[in-house]
Amino acid sequence: MVEGKESVLYALPFCAGTVTGIFLCGSGIISPAAPYAAASVSMCAGSGAAALLAVCRDRLGDRMKYCIMAAAVFFCGLFCWSNHSIIGLSSGGDAPTMAERITAPAAAWLKSGIDSLPLEDRGSNALIKALVTGDKSDVPPSTAKAFRDSGASHILALSGMHLAVIYLVLTKILAVFGHTWKLRRVRFFLIIISTLFYSVMTGSSPSIVRAFLFILLRETAILTGRKANPANILCFSLTIQGALSPPVMTSASFQLSYLAMCGIYFLYPALSGIYPAGVPVLKKVWDSAAMSIACQAFTGPLAWLLFGSAPLYFIITNMIAVPLTSALMPAALAAVFLNSLGWCPDFVFTGMDRCCRLVVWCLEVICSLPGP
Repeated sequence: MVEGKESVLYALPFCAGTVTGIFLCGSGIISPAAPYAAASVSMCAGSGAAALLAVCRDRLGDRMKYCIMAAAVFFCGLFCWSNHSIIGLSSGGDAPTMAERITAPAAAWLKSGIDSLPLEDRGSNALIKALVTGDKSDVPPSTAKAFRDSGASHILALSGMHLAVIYLVLTKILAVFGHTWKLRRVRFFLIIISTLFYSVMTGSSPSIVRAFLFILLRETAILTGRKANPANILCFSLTIQGALSPPVMTSASFQLSYLAMCGIYFLYPALSGIYPAGVPVLKKVWDSAAMSIACQAFTGPLAWLLFGSAPLYFIITNMIAVPLTSALMPAALAAVFLNSLGWCPDFVFTGMDRCCRLVVWCLEVICSLPGP
């Protein structure tokens, strides 16, 4: 992988080209023929920039090379969106993809398994189903309101955090088998296939796809013995996701997900480092608060712009809800499998039910706290 600074020089022009395409082709204010014109111009200009770079590479300075590469990538982003617009003009509907048809039985089995868990409060089943599968149809309105008003809606809505929990569990389990070259390849295959299957099964939301690309790029770097540079992973993931699905650039989930990762990658280490090294007692508490602050610092302005509000007690909310729900997810998956075999003890169901009630109660208490 190239240095993080160079990957930024590729990702930003691509995003700029895509945004230009949205303005020219998506809004329709220029001309109905804009997609065709933009596709033709971007293809010719991008090809010309790439050809110029290939022919004159040895005679150009570094700054000029970057300028020409940035121009080529810009026109690539413009072409991706204009091409998408052209395809959209002639598409015939939103039929499910082959991957969605393949994973549909597993999704149905998992939802049915969660519904069949013998929990005392049926609202707990609904909450677990939302956390694991993204299906919020059975979540009680009061619970949904508590998550929304307390600033924990990103937990109830399936996001990159949920796939990150799955990834963490997989890495912990597979780590016990060793780190030989053959086992590393098996580990790579199992992690990528499992996370890809889960991503498709749960609907492939923009934040889930972002998390999968992060995992794919990180695991590829580990397998090939390269450094998993955070800036590279973020920029390459952004470019790949934008190229595969240009409309995702307009999604609030996509924008908030990448902004949150910017906070985690670039601000969180500085905040975590503020804590004095000689006082380890509350380090985890401080790290949890620093993570919340870092994410909110980057996502807060956009959330305020989009929704007109921002949670006041977001630090308390995340410090309580994130650990509890992160523990609930793997526990629920294990309980579903064990329950289907008739091997799951009752104390597991009791613990899951009480954990769900505790999450909801804590969020309701946070919602009742006085505002500004």
